[in-house]
Amino acid sequence: MQIRFLTPGEVPLASDDVSLIESIRSELLDRPGVQEAHSAESADALVIHEPWAFREWRYIDRLLADPVIGPRPHKVYTINSDDAGTGLLRGAYCCIPARRFDPQLHAAVPFFLAPNETVLAHAGRPREAPTLLASWRGNPKSNRPLRSQLLEAYANCESIKVEWTDSWLDHSAEEKLHYVQLLRSAKFALCPAGWAPASFRIFESMALGIAPVIIADEFVAPAGPDWRSFSLQVKEADLWALEPILERHVDRHEEMGALAHQAWCKYFKPSGLVAYYANALMACIGANTGSTATSEVKRWRSHRTYSGNGWTLPQRALNRIRRAMHA
Repeated sequence: MQIRFLTPGEVPLASDDVSLIESIRSELLDRPGVQEAHSAESADALVIHEPWAFREWRYIDRLLADPVIGPRPHKVYTINSDDAGTGLLRGAYCCIPARRFDPQLHAAVPFFLAPNETVLAHAGRPREAPTLLASWRGNPKSNRPLRSQLLEAYANCESIKVEWTDSWLDHSAEEKLHYVQLLRSAKFALCPAGWAPASFRIFESMALGIAPVIIADEFVAPAGPDWRSFSLQVKEADLWALEPILERHVDRHEEMGALAHQAWCKYFKPSGLVAYYANALMACIGANTGSTATSEVKRWRSHRTYSGNGWTLPQRALNRIRRAMHA
């Protein structure tokens, strides 16, 4: 297997932060049968770390205009952390919605970076018996309909504590500690969708030994753990019925929390994430059989891809109307 790892000097669409792709490069080149290709032409696979961005339909033209990617789109594999990955390129996605996910093309992966170091400092520590059934603290702006409903539904609830904040990945040390304390005070951690179905909170609760309650209809679970053993998936439409749903599982909250932490240690602990990402990429590469440049561009331009991303002309027109009404 000949792999070329694309740098921003070679492909301007690649992330300027090369630390992650360099780590994955070292991991893969240590594996039997994997070698570094010295050119795009000789490579079996081209791996790119895309920078975080909001990508719209014109991004296809940018990919095809790139002199490295354009002639060989069927060989390109991404590492992508966009809030709602488009699924255009094959590869590993932190936040790809279920409607865009194809297991033959994509792999769901956990977030590589942990923005709250206080979570890691408390991972695995014993905690006092939780007094709350569930808790949540977050910014409602990232999903105003769902998260605003959560705040409204449980504003005066004694067993479920919800808090909102205006901070966005710029939390003070005090806020980070309070967030951890709030999580640890509850039997379950509420994990509503934000900009994307996946959220840091899912993996943070696992690290702290708390069962996550995933309220995100389009969440795609990263492979490995037995998610049903330690997490609950609640439909967004059932948000108002959280109390009775959680009460049905409350007797298992300690067992579920312990299993959540075990799964995090086995699959998602920071020390093992490079290998996890590398495995995900190799699985995507191995599943690519019979694809050609023509068939890949056809997939990019397909109605399924456009409609799944909200890129069709009617969808774009409707979005403009919604933005105008909101303004």
